[in-house]
Amino acid sequence: MFSRRKKKKQVPEEVPVPEHLGDLWHILQDIAREEDPAFAERSVVEHFNSSGEGHRDVIRWLRIYEIRLRGNQQPFFPPHQRRHRGYVLVERNWPQGTLWDAFNEETLRRAPLPGAADEESLVQTLDAMLDKPTPN
Repeated sequence: MFSRRKKKKQVPEEVPVPEHLGDLWHILQDIAREEDPAFAERSVVEHFNSSGEGHRDVIRWLRIYEIRLRGNQQPFFPPHQRRHRGYVLVERNWPQGTLWDAFNEETLRRAPLPGAADEESLVQTLDAMLDKPTPN
């Protein structure tokens, strides 16, 4: 991963290639900021160290980067997790309590929804988001 662009395997020009671990953390910070603007102020390293869920977020952002770098898409979420309309529904255990989040199965990004108290309310909120007409 920490190699320069090689002639054999083409890396898209818009995808940065890290030269050291610090570069990789900056790349992950940018990916986190794309998903949640709160990461303009919060560090992914801090998030990683805050809880097991923070650790899993960083691993997911790393997978997003790998997809951009290599272009290969392999399943990320376990098959036993419930799916709904292209999203994976995940119960997350934060230090402040349990919340449910939805993740797009193709992009691995968290849906732009607040965490829900239970699976049923998450499905209702997700349906409302997906059924909302898009402006032309």
